[in-house]
Amino acid sequence: MTLVKKRLSIAAGATSDQVLAGTTYEYVDPGTRIVVAAAVDTAGSATADTTMDFNVNNAEFSKNASVSALVTGEPFGWNGNYAMNDMVTTGQVRNRPVITFTNGTSATRTVDVAVFIGG
Repeated sequence: MTLVKKRLSIAAGATSDQVLAGTTYEYVDPGTRIVVAAAVDTAGSATADTTMDFNVNNAEFSKNASVSALVTGEPFGWNGNYAMNDMVTTGQVRNRPVITFTNGTSATRTVDVAVFIGG
């Protein structure tokens, strides 16, 4: 699998840029597997959280999905506890995966995200 991995710093109340924007994988072919794993530096609360939105060609796969806190010693990868989505594109032509994170807390948060693309 191809890997796009980023560390995002997101200000309080802000939403990140589209994770795959400007990469070779901003658009992918039909039948492409996409696995998104993410973790945030500090856990949220019942009233303030860091969330992820993920859609492909306007089909929602995650909306306001709570991002888990990074746990020291726990491996970060596509098949562990940090995997948030595992899907295969079905559009007949080019598919555009859009992944963003929103920080609903009152402090800047760091989000580690890894997008695994391919078979």
